[in-house]
Amino acid sequence: MRAVRRVNNELYLDPKAPEPDAAPGQALIKPTRVLIGEADVGVAQGRIDHSGVLGHQFVGVVDECDDSALVGKRVVGNIHISDPSSELARRGLGNHDPDRLVLGLRGRDGCLADAFVLETRNLCQVPEAIDDEHACLAFMLARAMHAGQVAHIEGRPFVSVLGEGLTGLLCAQVMTRLNASVRLLSSQSDRLELCAKWGIKHRHINEVGRRHDQDVIIETTGTAEGLDDALRMVRPMGTIVLTGAPVPLNVPKLPIDHGLIADKEIRIVGSRCGSISEGVRAMSSGEIDLSGLITKRYKLDDAISALRSAQDESNIGVLVSFD
Repeated sequence: MRAVRRVNNELYLDPKAPEPDAAPGQALIKPTRVLIGEADVGVAQGRIDHSGVLGHQFVGVVDECDDSALVGKRVVGNIHISDPSSELARRGLGNHDPDRLVLGLRGRDGCLADAFVLETRNLCQVPEAIDDEHACLAFMLARAMHAGQVAHIEGRPFVSVLGEGLTGLLCAQVMTRLNASVRLLSSQSDRLELCAKWGIKHRHINEVGRRHDQDVIIETTGTAEGLDDALRMVRPMGTIVLTGAPVPLNVPKLPIDHGLIADKEIRIVGSRCGSISEGVRAMSSGEIDLSGLITKRYKLDDAISALRSAQDESNIGVLVSFD
């Protein structure tokens, strides 16, 4: 089978990779679409230490499985693979287990291949009404929903979303549906046009004052400039949500103005991954507009080009198709 691998610092498409076997409790899945994310780019660039097959955001069809009811079903999945008997898993925190495997990112071959395996307990069936191109966004939508949950949106707060990638665009929609007064701040005109289509307030980042008047800031850029902007926009005793990749990237640490945080009593909270089943349910509701979020499409044979394309900030979502 074909698989995109990174081994010994070399990224390549292996045309003769061995097909994995599903162990008891696992499903063999044939992907139909894979979304290239920032973490996949991190692996390709060596900023995430993963050796093996890349890819973690997928929709696919179960080919083999102990549970016959799942065979032939379209599924997406939770990428974090923890031991159900571990202390954190028993407390409902398996996604934070330090010994967990992460599909395509830590210790488990990923889904940028003609076939891969994942535990059946990690799978979520996709309703027929959701097409493949949208279904592969379930992970990112779940991530945006989780950011809203940790922000504790109450009443009608003023929320600014910093960032122009897929996470920021989905967060803007999710926060709006939580009854917040939301604006997306971006430097790219096409992102602002999407917000106009969705009826979401939007401003160019350079046109916005830093007046400590926002109740909540959702910071999705992961940059020092983004964090500095957030600290100067949020009100005293306001909240900053920092979104992050499924596993940490090997990047320089961000400087933090401890004095400002303490003086303004700013609450800073991290946000990583959400519930994949909640992402699927949100899609089924039809309340989130996913049109226009996939801007580049490739075949698996061109997956190396897809990984390069995903590094181009002019693209939003980059998709690999297995048709």
